[in-house]
This record gives sequence, C-alpha cells and structure tokens, in this order.
Amino acid sequence: MKLKRRFYDSSVNFRNISSERLVLSLAIGLASAYAIYSFFYVLRESFRILSFDSSIFPNILSELDRNFYNLFFAGLSLIFANSIVLNLIMSKPQNIVSRFNPKRRRILNEQIFLSFNFSYWFTKIGLVFGAFSMCCMDFDFLPYFTPLSFLLLFTLYLESWKTLSMIFKKNRFKFQLLHFIVLLLLTFGLSRLDIIDYKSIDELALKYNPIIDLPHSNFSNDKWKGYDYEISLKLKMGENEDLEIFTENKERINLKDIASFINKKRTSVREELMPFLTVRISANKDMYLKYIKMVEAELYMLNIQRVIYNVHNDDLLSARYEYKGINKSVLEYKEGKEGPLFPEPLTEPDNISFVDTLKVSVNNQIKVNGFVIPNDMLVRYFKNHISKETLFLYIFEMDTNYQDYITVLASHFTAASELRKHEQTIFRDYEWQYDKPYKEEQYKLKEKYPVIILEKLN
Repeated sequence: MKLKRRFYDSSVNFRNISSERLVLSLAIGLASAYAIYSFFYVLRESFRILSFDSSIFPNILSELDRNFYNLFFAGLSLIFANSIVLNLIMSKPQNIVSRFNPKRRRILNEQIFLSFNFSYWFTKIGLVFGAFSMCCMDFDFLPYFTPLSFLLLFTLYLESWKTLSMIFKKNRFKFQLLHFIVLLLLTFGLSRLDIIDYKSIDELALKYNPIIDLPHSNFSNDKWKGYDYEISLKLKMGENEDLEIFTENKERINLKDIASFINKKRTSVREELMPFLTVRISANKDMYLKYIKMVEAELYMLNIQRVIYNVHNDDLLSARYEYKGINKSVLEYKEGKEGPLFPEPLTEPDNISFVDTLKVSVNNQIKVNGFVIPNDMLVRYFKNHISKETLFLYIFEMDTNYQDYITVLASHFTAASELRKHEQTIFRDYEWQYDKPYKEEQYKLKEKYPVIILEKLN
C-alpha cells in the first residue's frame, strides 16, 4: 500500500524541463492565442459586414461593446493557449514526469477537454448565440450576459488553476498568483489589438447607409413587407447644409436626381402596380420640415400618390430589420402667393364646402386657431372636430422640425382611427380575411371620419 500511494502521489518535477522546450512551448502558446483571437475577431467582423445588406441600418458597434467583446475573446484565447502550452510540456515523457505516471495522463486529459472539447461545445452553442448576437443583432447583450461571460472565463481558468496546483508543490500559491497576473496582463494587452481596420469599414458603411434618428410616434398604420414597388429614401443634411438623399441601392443623390432615379426604378415595376408605387422617407427628427416637403413636391410631379414617413421602432429586436411608418397621401404641390401649398387631392373638390377650418400651427408649440394645445391633448381635441365638413390646415414655418410635424400628424391619425374603431362592428385579424362586408364598412367609416389636410408654408 505504501508503494502504491507513493506511485500515485509522485510529484511532478517541473524544474527538469529543458529551457528550449519551455521557450518553444511558450512561443507556440502565444502564437496560438493570437491565432484564436484573430479567428474570433475576423469571424465577428465577417458576420457584421454580412449583416449590412440585410438590415435597414449598418450594425456599428460602440467602443464599449467592442472593448468588452475583445476582452472576452482575448481571455478565452489565452486560456486555450495556456492549455496548449501545458499539453506541449506534458505530452513528451522526460525527466519532468514518468511515462506511466497517472498524474501525467490526468493533466493531459484535463487540458485536452479544456481546449478541444469545450471549443466544440462553444462552437455549437456559444458561437451560434453569443458571438452572433454580439455582432449581428441589436441585442442588449451587456447588461444580461456580462456577468455570465466573466463567470465562464473564471470557471475555465479554475481548470488551469487545478492543473497548476498539481504541478507546483512548494510555494504553490506564489507561482499560481504570478501565473494569474501574467495571464491577466496578456489578456488586456491582446484585447487592444485590432486585427481588422473596423473604423474604415464603419466609415464606408455610414457613407452610403447612414443611421437616421427617426422621429417618435404614438401611431403607425403601415406594415412593411419590402414589396418591389416600394422605394426607400433616406434624407440627411450634409456638411455644407445641403440635402443628401440615400437610396436603397446605397447610392447618394441630390434633389435634382430624384426624377431620374424614380423613372429608372419604374422600369422594373409591372404596369398594373404603378398606382401602388410608394416612397418611404426616413429623416432625422430634428431636420427642417421644408426639406421633406421639397422631396414630396418632386414625388408629386412624378405622379407618386403615396408616401410613408418612417418612425422610430421601439422594439430593439426588430428595429434593424423592420420599419414602422405613417402611410399618407402625397399632397398636391402649388405655388401660392403666401408660399408653397400641399393640399391633399379630393375626389370632387368643386362640390365640397367646408363648414369649419382648423388652422394648426406646427412648431415648438402646437397651436390650433391661435390656442396652444399640449401634445398629450391633441388626440382628444382632434376627435372633437374630425368630420367631412372640417378642413385641417397645417401651417408650418421655415424652422419647423420634422418631429413636431410627426407629432401632429400621428395625433390626427390616432384620433380618426379611434373614432372609426369605436363604431366598427366587423373585425378581421388577417389581410386575406378582408372580405367585401369588411371593406364596405371601412369605406363608410373613413368617409364619415376622414383625414382632410391642407398644408401651407407660412
């Protein structure tokens, strides 16, 4: 029994390892850490670049997120590299340990599991969800998975710590603490390396597909499906205060190029779908409204009948791939003495006489016929006045911003929608269920509670 216990408890003579093998193992370990880190880095950036074409906005990582991901993958890479170093040292029998010593086999088995078996599991589960969500989705990763990520690194390091405790007998905690500090410093150092020039990639992505700060709205009546007869335009102010328009094809045009661009797109649309051709407009909420109306004037000249104002989508999981918007008729463009007019087309304008006209001043303060109406009271106020005899005259100034206009328009549509739903008796859950009785009732409700708007630049 004494010999057996002595055999199993034989110590590992770490000092007998040759300096050449130690240096070679450390060099291979550092090279492996760099290679593993580079693999994760390139894989993350590749997924991110691939997501540029499938998403509405380019996926630009913040520096905080990027630093965390780099630190996580650097720590994981160095733990794997540490396992590779121990495998290289213990794989060939020498004076450090006997060939038949079970402690050697135990160390090898543990380190093989730590690197290769865990890599296999991480690839199937961790990489599919964790790495993909890190680079390709607007997923709020950090608040929920940061503790779990560090716990994962700590657990993996404990496996290496357990192996080191088998190697070092004298001054064990001193050597293990030194090993931990060196590994920690290498982790922070490796995480500072950028394998790919991501800033150039981000600049190129934003150059042709900028991120738009869409206005907020409490109403949306559009279900985006990406039909071929929809055209998306992004509006943004350039450095020289000129209007820049970005198309869905990642092209940058100006106001004069809209006609040629729309006509080119029309060549790929079937003739029977021409009346349904719709233009989606995305613009920053602080942009002056006059620029959006300048684009609408061009669309009216091209006989575009519908426009959709894209609004902010509060759902983070779908915001990158799904728009929410307000579907509205393009207003007629006329030059008047007091400025451009954009009245909504009416079926029989000669036979319609409005009993009442509400003058809605759209600016920092919303005024109706000279009285200030708070934003949260607009829906209730509009509900008391919507009828087919009432005209809503939107009056905006040169400095009226886009958000104020969307606030008024969304409140107007919300009021009409609530009035219609209050008297609705036929309901359908899906579009393919929109049968004749449902459509007839909807037509009558819209005729009773119409949205009649005239817009004027003061």
